[in-house]
Amino acid sequence: MQLLHICLVGYLMIALAWAAPTSGNGTVDQEDQEDLNANTPYMKALLRESKVAEMQSFMNAKVDPCHDFYDFACGNYDHINSALRMEVLTTGVFETVTKGLNRKILKMLNKHYKYDTPEDIQVKHFYESCKGLKDLYPAYPEKLRRLIAEFGSMPVLEGSSWKESEFDWLNTVARMSNRYGIAPILGAEVSKDFASNQRNRVYVGQQEFPLESRSMYEGNATQTYRDRYRSTIQRYLQRSLHVSKELAKPTAQELLDFEVDLAMGLVDESEGLDLNDLTTLHTVEEMHKLYEPTLDIKRLIFVTLGERVTDQIYEFNSRYMRNLVEVMKRTPLRTVANYVFFRLIYEFVESPASTPEKQKQDCVDLTKKFFAKNLDNMFYRRYNNEKSSTEIDSMWRQLKATFNESLSSSPQLNWISRPTRDLAMAKLQAMKLEVNNYADVNFTEEFAGLNLQSGDYVENVRQTLLQSAKEMRELLHKPAKPLEAGSQLSYTPANILVENVIKVPVALLQPFYIWADAYPNAVMFGTLASLIGHELIHGFDDGGRKFDAKGNSHDWWDDKSSTNFLERRQCFTKQYGKYIYDGIQLKESTSQSENIADNGGMRLAYTAYRKWYDAQSTKPGGTEALASEKLPRLNYTGKQLFFISFAQIWCNDAHPNIKALQVSTDQHMPGKFRVIGSLSNFNEFSREFSCAEGSPMNPQDKCFLY
Repeated sequence: MQLLHICLVGYLMIALAWAAPTSGNGTVDQEDQEDLNANTPYMKALLRESKVAEMQSFMNAKVDPCHDFYDFACGNYDHINSALRMEVLTTGVFETVTKGLNRKILKMLNKHYKYDTPEDIQVKHFYESCKGLKDLYPAYPEKLRRLIAEFGSMPVLEGSSWKESEFDWLNTVARMSNRYGIAPILGAEVSKDFASNQRNRVYVGQQEFPLESRSMYEGNATQTYRDRYRSTIQRYLQRSLHVSKELAKPTAQELLDFEVDLAMGLVDESEGLDLNDLTTLHTVEEMHKLYEPTLDIKRLIFVTLGERVTDQIYEFNSRYMRNLVEVMKRTPLRTVANYVFFRLIYEFVESPASTPEKQKQDCVDLTKKFFAKNLDNMFYRRYNNEKSSTEIDSMWRQLKATFNESLSSSPQLNWISRPTRDLAMAKLQAMKLEVNNYADVNFTEEFAGLNLQSGDYVENVRQTLLQSAKEMRELLHKPAKPLEAGSQLSYTPANILVENVIKVPVALLQPFYIWADAYPNAVMFGTLASLIGHELIHGFDDGGRKFDAKGNSHDWWDDKSSTNFLERRQCFTKQYGKYIYDGIQLKESTSQSENIADNGGMRLAYTAYRKWYDAQSTKPGGTEALASEKLPRLNYTGKQLFFISFAQIWCNDAHPNIKALQVSTDQHMPGKFRVIGSLSNFNEFSREFSCAEGSPMNPQDKCFLY
């Protein structure tokens, strides 16, 4: 459901994550040992030379770093890694690391090991069933029609024999949600109470939208994506349900028009609304009276959850609810029925890929979609070692100590009152960092109702959704458990605001993509520490500052400090609203959480690195450590390497066809502006590169919060 997804946007403030070094453990096969033994002087020298070659290849040293530092650090990246030439949507360090992770997952899924658990084997059966889609595809129409028949009949399949009087859209939707967790149009879902995170509560609100955001459903800039989605609907109807082209084409347009109508109730993410703005606590009776007779909220909840709810519930996004009432009044039931059943089969339809290799890659993604926790855990058991965890924990402690010192005594933070700073330090002290390995999950219990086999993908998806819906309903009578976000938490660090926990993905345990023992500390702090620092600062940004040390929604800021925060945030709104990306003027957004986290995370990581750097002069062996901060053939100091490394985690290229999509759907700035926006606000950057005051990278007016 989109309800849970959008709630998660408030909980999870996400930055991209890259790989960290590791070695294999005792269960790793000999073939997995390649490049892992890097402790010899020769290997360390080779790794340093390799890192130099990579960094130099991305850079355009002819560019003045004080004019455009992104072009200086990444000016050649798009020539080497052209998304258009490589026929991919985007290229970047993140994509490179994801490919590395996928290669390892692919190897795990394509082999059976003696230490596989019964649950591992079931996941591999799911993957194998996906690889067999080509053989299954002739049976798809019949399988999908049987799914539809569980809940009624679809007008586009029945023609004139379809009876409108027998179709109750709300009851049908509620039954689908109860059985498979699929809730077209409107749904009720049980999730952690963001205001009291030890308990669960029912949320009632909007569906999941395939195009995700309101901006994708309006305006000329995103019309091409709606056209492609309409073509997908038509293709599914024709190929998977054997609807004639003459009927499928107008039906697809009707379904898209209806979805666009529904999407006009979505909020514009640039408004910066948080969960407190979007949710209202009601009794079931109170919410029922708000929307009857068009929306029977009491029946929706009862049928979805299989019981009457006496506790208060959250209404999520009243704007959507009010719009829904009007949309349902003017939409023919025939259109609604076609839409509801299409959204049911949408969760089951997958087309076979053109080649076996492409099919394997597609099936890795589908297995991650349904079993991200299992794959993360399998990867962790296979590739983890203590060294990686120790390195990450050490970095985390340095970042926490550095930010605590700033909160305690930095005059730059005097805009926050002392009582509020004390509460901020208490929240920081309580904040935890965890590797997202699911080592404490009882997978045997979670798989108790599953019997996944390698021969039938549709049946495997059906069983998986059945189990997931059952678990969701049971949450109503269970204490809250750690929040889950599927594959989102598999590749990026995330600040789970409702738990005051930063999750580090197991992808970071891969070796050598970003840093290794052989690399200077400047590289490690510029990359991994900046990314983790980004997540730490999310705990104190627009939304994060409204959650307390225990992870409960609670505004603990005094009025003066809050006013100062909003005034300083406005500086970022104006700064980032002036940038132009591929000819598209970026709009001024009230929400600045990602830009605040980019700026604060980079500053925090640099301050921690500078403290380490300055401390070496008084330590035994410190001179040697500082000498290692320089790389051969790169005539830059350690502090300059920090900024180059920071910039290069955002080197990227995007296919021309998706740049408008990036601007419309991504709360993060394009990589170029994540670099120049953050660094142009930082005096220490200008000092290290001797940028004259008034130069593009050293403007007179700078934005600062943390």
